[in-house]
Amino acid sequence: MKRLLYTLLYIGLFIPSAFCQTEQEEAKVSWEDFVEWMTEENGEDGTVDETLMEQLYELHGNPLDINEVRKEDLEVLPFLNEEQIEGIVRYVEKNRPVQSLGELMFVKELGKRGRELLRLFVEVKEGASWHDDIRNMGKLLKYGRNEAVWRTDVPFYRKAGYEDVAAKVLEKSPNKVYRGDRFHHAFRYAFSSKNHLLAGLNMEKDAGERGVDYVSGYVQVKDMGVVKNAIVGNYRLSFGKGLAVNTSAKFGKMMMFSSMDRMDVGIRKHSSTSEYGYFTGGAATLRFGQVEVSAFGSYRKNDGTYNNDSTGMSSLKTDGLHRTQLEHSKKGNLGTTDFGGNIHWENHDLRLSATAVATHLSVPLAPKHDTTSSIYRLYNAHGQDFFVGSLAYAYRYRSLSFSGETAMSNNEHQNGTATLNSLRWRVNGDNVLTLVGRYYGAKFVSLNGKAFGENSAVQNEEGVFLSWTTKSMRNTVVEAYVDAMYFPWLKYQVSGSSYGYEGMLQTTYSPNRRWSLLARYRIKSKQQDFAYSTGEETYKTLRYRNHQNLKLQLNCTLSSFVSLRTSVTGTLISFGDNPNEKGFAIGENLRWQNLKNKCRIDLGITYFNTDSYDARVYQYEPSLLYSFASTSYYYQGIRATLLASIPIVKQSLFINAKLGMTKYFDRESIGTGLEMINADHREDLQVQVRWKF
Repeated sequence: MKRLLYTLLYIGLFIPSAFCQTEQEEAKVSWEDFVEWMTEENGEDGTVDETLMEQLYELHGNPLDINEVRKEDLEVLPFLNEEQIEGIVRYVEKNRPVQSLGELMFVKELGKRGRELLRLFVEVKEGASWHDDIRNMGKLLKYGRNEAVWRTDVPFYRKAGYEDVAAKVLEKSPNKVYRGDRFHHAFRYAFSSKNHLLAGLNMEKDAGERGVDYVSGYVQVKDMGVVKNAIVGNYRLSFGKGLAVNTSAKFGKMMMFSSMDRMDVGIRKHSSTSEYGYFTGGAATLRFGQVEVSAFGSYRKNDGTYNNDSTGMSSLKTDGLHRTQLEHSKKGNLGTTDFGGNIHWENHDLRLSATAVATHLSVPLAPKHDTTSSIYRLYNAHGQDFFVGSLAYAYRYRSLSFSGETAMSNNEHQNGTATLNSLRWRVNGDNVLTLVGRYYGAKFVSLNGKAFGENSAVQNEEGVFLSWTTKSMRNTVVEAYVDAMYFPWLKYQVSGSSYGYEGMLQTTYSPNRRWSLLARYRIKSKQQDFAYSTGEETYKTLRYRNHQNLKLQLNCTLSSFVSLRTSVTGTLISFGDNPNEKGFAIGENLRWQNLKNKCRIDLGITYFNTDSYDARVYQYEPSLLYSFASTSYYYQGIRATLLASIPIVKQSLFINAKLGMTKYFDRESIGTGLEMINADHREDLQVQVRWKF
């Protein structure tokens, strides 16, 4: 093991210098730092909305001209609150032209972290502006930027689903194998011109699928006269707080510290390889002074599972995988038609937004709920036609910001209401309090809704969320929240009305740009069915299942080139009289990067030990472009990774590659079913070629 560690350290320290020699420059926040920050800020499992991150990366590759930036351009950045956005716009309008990004120091609403992160998405463009001549299609095409990315994943192991099976066996059991090979391929093309003309094409084949299984594209124009935004192809929508429609991002609770007082308005392109949660058709927003009017229409095929008598859909399939005959038989079974619109009005500190969405399904939804184990589905979406209408509102008075949305749903089986409201109080320059209340009725149904809360659906949840952030202590940021929850109707493995709570306390100490220390404690407790026996009888009652998580992370910049990140994560699960389950992981990541020529090497190694899968722990792991989630660790073992981004042609052609190895000390096989690997280790290689032109 020591020999392996020394070899990896040698690779990480010396090979980069051979490929990427250039002069040093002052360490700054990189895109990889931003991805890590977003991952850490988004909840216990570190899952970041893929669509949002891909949109942010495209913006990073085509930064906005700070002298032409507008409020709506900045609203996509999740680390900026409403006051910071307005402060930036106000400063630019008053002091245009801004000569350098150093002037952001004079935007009093921005803190140190906000300024550093903002530099990733804006720049000062030299030369004359042609902003007023954006309708000239020739100039839009001439000044456009193109990016093509190809990715291939190569596993150095063989899963059970790829083993050879006799033809006679396959005739009787065709789902014993995957239809395609074990390689994953993805292709992306994106064109962007001054953020006014955009186009893209995406194709993907998941491991186990046969041929290209997914194709997506779009063409979008922005700020063309009265047309604020228009798109044809695949797109996403978010209006208000997301109760009626939000197929874009859903932030974790920690992101609420900065984004809760904002109200999403707009059409966004679907540029990811995610195969669910988007619209196909057209949408447009027209601007008439203080009023914006939006309309959209969509028809697409969704995956679904027919019930036994084929009269309806028992469930929707959202993972986008079509590897076996059974999975492939569920592809495109459900035709979905959506149409609707939004009217948005804004006048200084007051904003109002009305939304209406209608949905028609070619086959009705009919989830089973006639047994004791399935009765919790009683209020799940039923039927063929659905309608949701909502009114969103926001008002700011001095240091107070109030915003919210109230919605009503209606279909042939049930109707209900939902409301989400927040109050944000900037006590002073260093302290901010946020109070959020939510009521999502059990009978409320919003097929396209996605909003702040504990459940994945905007339904069957009530809660009060209170957060506090302070910078009163020098070089220290303290963030804390508590969330009390109530679920009036049954849930999976919850046979009655139930309660829950969640609390978090995080402290980040950054005395200088060279190092910082993060400490975070989080506890989540929700009631769940607990079975116990007294003699011959077995009873079921609700008990609190407690999940505690502690994380310590030290970031250290050794030089302009080299930085280290040390992470320690522990988890403890307690549930009734069951034995406690615990786990921990300790990881070290060494990064060598040169911000001038974009060369980067990451070397990581993590040791993990957990009692069970439920006690798994999450840690951020550097990945290729367009990969944004943390890695989960469970059981006992070690994982090592080596990631490299090498410029072949300066600022134009890059090769990115990631080699990963996971070794388990307490397993003889990994996974189950068709995913089983008959070994205690697995290795894989991911290769990505990016061409910018």
